Amino acid sequence: MRYACVLLLFVCVCGKRFETRCKLARELMRVGMPTDLFFGHWVCLIEKVSNRDTRAFVVTPSGKKYYGLYQIPSRWCREGKKGGECNVACESLLDDDIRDDTACAVNIFHREGFKYWTQWTARCKNDNFITKEIYKCPDLATRSSPDRHSDSLKLRRRTARNAIDRRQLSYYGLHCLQ
Repeated sequence: MRYACVLLLFVCVCGKRFETRCKLARELMRVGMPTDLFFGHWVCLIEKVSNRDTRAFVVTPSGKKYYGLYQIPSRWCREGKKGGECNVACESLLDDDIRDDTACAVNIFHREGFKYWTQWTARCKNDNFITKEIYKCPDLATRSSPDRHSDSLKLRRRTARNAIDRRQLSYYGLHCLQ
């Protein structure tokens, strides 16, 4: 009987750890995380708060509990059954299926922003290293990286600024300076 309990405990705590950023990025894309906005920040957040481990579980000295890949606080879930602000069971945030975890994290993001996670503020906010690294992944290499969007945006801004400058010079009768 004692062995059955130990085996059951082992089965319950088994989860998935994404060995690489690329594997994590691939899984996030598979479950529908948008790759065009803040994708690198999501990967960074996951890496910093849970070390890419779906079974990560933390209880603070004050008794607060944090669950799963995104370290979602118990305020957003309910132990034993669906509930909380994400209407999800806390235990389901510790399994291999990250769809509910991701949906809840996006819900938190829409309400509170990344600043809700203090680890993001301290370790990801001004760091684009992970974003640049994940766009080197084979699955993401064909997609547009934020740098490409950034270069395109810079070109459009420069063109618009030049057009405005030309109009202002023309308005003041200085079109010959163009």
